[in-house]
Formats: sequence, C-alpha cells, structure tokens
Amino acid sequence: MLTAPRVFYAMASDNLFFKKLAEVHPRFHTPANAVIALGVWSAILAGAGKFAELIGGVIFIGWIFYGLGAAAIFPIRRASQGKSIPYRVPGYPWTPAVFVAAAAAIVLNAIYLAFKDPSQFIHLAIAIILFALGLPAYFFWRKREA
Repeated sequence: MLTAPRVFYAMASDNLFFKKLAEVHPRFHTPANAVIALGVWSAILAGAGKFAELIGGVIFIGWIFYGLGAAAIFPIRRASQGKSIPYRVPGYPWTPAVFVAAAAAIVLNAIYLAFKDPSQFIHLAIAIILFALGLPAYFFWRKREA
C-alpha cells in the first residue's frame, strides 16, 4: 500500500497513466488519488478470488519485476562508468547478481509448480493475462506522450 500508489503517481507524472493520479493531496502531500485507485483495484481483485489464489499471481509477477529492477543496475553502472553516482550497492556486483538469481529461481519455481499442479496453472495463467492486459495500456499512453 505504500509503494504501488507512488508507482501510479510516477507513471502519471510521466504521462504514462491517468493524469489525475499525478495529483498530490494539498494537506498531506501524498498521492491520495493513486492510493484510492489502488484501493479500488485491490477491492476488485479481492472480490475476484481467494487470498491464496491472488497472492500466487502477485508473487509471480512481482518477482519478475523485482528481478528486472535489480538487473537494471548492471547497464546503469556500465553507462555511468567514470561518473559520480548518487548511490552505492554494497557487494556489487555479487549482491545484485545473487538477488537476480534468487528472483529467477522464485519465478521458475512458480512455473514448475504450475505445470505440476493444474489448479496452480490457472492462477499463473490469470496473472500472466492480467499482466498482458497492461501492455496495450502502456503503449497507448506511451504513444500519447510522443
């Protein structure tokens, strides 16, 4: 509940999502509309399935992005060679490499379990479909920005 609304806010600030979600509450200086949007989306998901079903899909898709986020450190570092960077990664390059490997193991384990147990497969398939539904929206907003 703390990070996802800020992702909505950042996307909207970059014209990649509904502009209303880029607004900040005048008193609390928080992305209140983005928090409400996440609450509505969470309520829709909660009404659509059981907790265990939802969490399996969220973990699967989430760990894909966690791994990609950690893997992004390598090309960023390569592009910043010789320049001062505003952050440090303790144990670089081993720490992010181990994290990316762990994220890949979690995702691959979910895929393995989905093929082993048909009841798990449907949850994984739904998660992938929901993820894929976001791609046309991304390209729609991306085109509007250009």
